Amino acid sequence: MVETVYRMNIPASVALLGDLHGRPWQAVVGSLQKHKPEIICIAGDVLYGRHPTDDQSPLIAQTNVLPFLEACGALAPTFMSLGNHEWMLDDEDIRQIQSTGVTVLDNGWTDHHGLVIGGLSSAYATEYHSYRDSLGALDGVRYPAKMTRESGSALKPDTAWLSEFCAVPGFHVLLCHHPEYYPLIPEGVQLILSAHAHGGQWRVFGRGVFAPGQGWWPKWTKGVYDNRMIVSAGLANTTRAPRIFNPTEVVYVEAGK
Repeated sequence: MVETVYRMNIPASVALLGDLHGRPWQAVVGSLQKHKPEIICIAGDVLYGRHPTDDQSPLIAQTNVLPFLEACGALAPTFMSLGNHEWMLDDEDIRQIQSTGVTVLDNGWTDHHGLVIGGLSSAYATEYHSYRDSLGALDGVRYPAKMTRESGSALKPDTAWLSEFCAVPGFHVLLCHHPEYYPLIPEGVQLILSAHAHGGQWRVFGRGVFAPGQGWWPKWTKGVYDNRMIVSAGLANTTRAPRIFNPTEVVYVEAGK
């Protein structure tokens, strides 16, 4: 794992984390303890979202997630948006996450001392939650007959609220798991924090080779784009294919030009 530091004209220092996917977290928290960011932003996919074989909460089955969130919340104000792997969370899961001290931003925002921090949820998570709600009471069944994960790639995120978000006075930070949503985000957002692309899995001459949602030779995989969007290469690997020239990373954005 590498620690990547960028300097930008922002009001507070930020740590960007993404794509933990339920893996061990101790090295990540050790890095946070060393750098002491003023806020921690988790741009989705703390979970690994395979469809469960039973109706157990994923927060019980994936035992690293809540301790990781508790550790982050103990270090600094922590904000989290929903990635595509968070499709399985229900309302009780969200309450459990928030009990760790982490603020969950599901197509919404909060004002943190003049920082207006929003979370644009993955379209797949939004659509699945709506689908499940539309079925009504299911005698406690968490996972009804499901949409396929593949169908999520064709869905569009709920961006209707972003104009109202941008109208709130302050410096606007948007946690947006999918960097491919970048063209949908208004200019009024000064800083976009993303993940999901896993750095392009393999990096050749500084470019990622493949990313979910973008395909081969993707445009947004790692680094700073237009001095406005930062994409993390992520904290874990979820495929059998190795990461080549592409270590996992924690990203720090420090205040200053």
